[in-house]
Formats: sequence, structure tokens, C-alpha cells
Amino acid sequence: MLCLCTVIVLMPSAGSAQTAAPPDAKTIARRYFNEILNKGSAPAIDAIISADVVFRNPPAIVKGIAEFRKLVASLRGAFPDLHFTLEDEIAEGNKVATRWVMRGSQGAHKVDVSGMDIFVIENGKIREIWVNMDTLAQAKQMGTAAGP
Repeated sequence: MLCLCTVIVLMPSAGSAQTAAPPDAKTIARRYFNEILNKGSAPAIDAIISADVVFRNPPAIVKGIAEFRKLVASLRGAFPDLHFTLEDEIAEGNKVATRWVMRGSQGAHKVDVSGMDIFVIENGKIREIWVNMDTLAQAKQMGTAAGP
């Protein structure tokens, strides 16, 4: 009898209001690529980027949502046909690691560059972005570095 009472006490009441589950971290990371980088959506920036975001793509460090907006506009302006394809995602706790391929063109130069991001997500928004990409391949494809 004691066991049955314990189970009944721990079960939520049928009449209690249910709260919506927060978006999962992978969903937020996917929205970052699909809506912000691929489409340049300003409403998506407001929805999933923290006001005090820190974006690190060494040597560049961008702090705050206003500077982040400028970064996205600059990137999309430089590569009007920019498209990121997610290859892998791994999430644990409030962190998501992604592996991606960025494709686009700038004039006659076409780029096909791989990279990885690590996101820190707090309160349903991206708080930090750490980028590690093949900048040498990008420079060679853009004609700014010598190579085969």
C-alpha cells in the first residue's frame, strides 16, 4: 500500500497546466544556419541570439547583437549566394557542436570551405559561438593565398 501511495503522490495532477518544453539546443543551432546564415533573417536573430552574444572566429571577436547583425550582413553581402550545409551535430547540456560546409561565390571566385562551430545556449538563445574553419582553403579559393 505504501508503494502505491508514493506513486500517486509523485504523479502530476490531470488538471495541472503544462508548460511548453524549451526548444532543444540542436533545433536552435539548426535555426542559426538555416534562418540566419542561409537566409539572413532579422527576426531569427532576435529570436535565437542573446543580446550579449560573443562570436569568436579568430582573429575576429564580435560582441553584442548589434555587432553580430553587422557581421551577418557583411558575410551575406560578400557572398550573396551563401549556403551552409550541416554535416554533423552533437549536443550535450547547453552546448552544440556542428560540422558544416560553407558554399558561395564572390564574383568569379567560388568557395567550398569546411568548418566547425561550438554553441553555448542559455535561456533558449545562443550566448556564444566558437568557429574553427579552413581559412587557408578559403584564401586559396579566393585567390588571396598561393597554393595548388
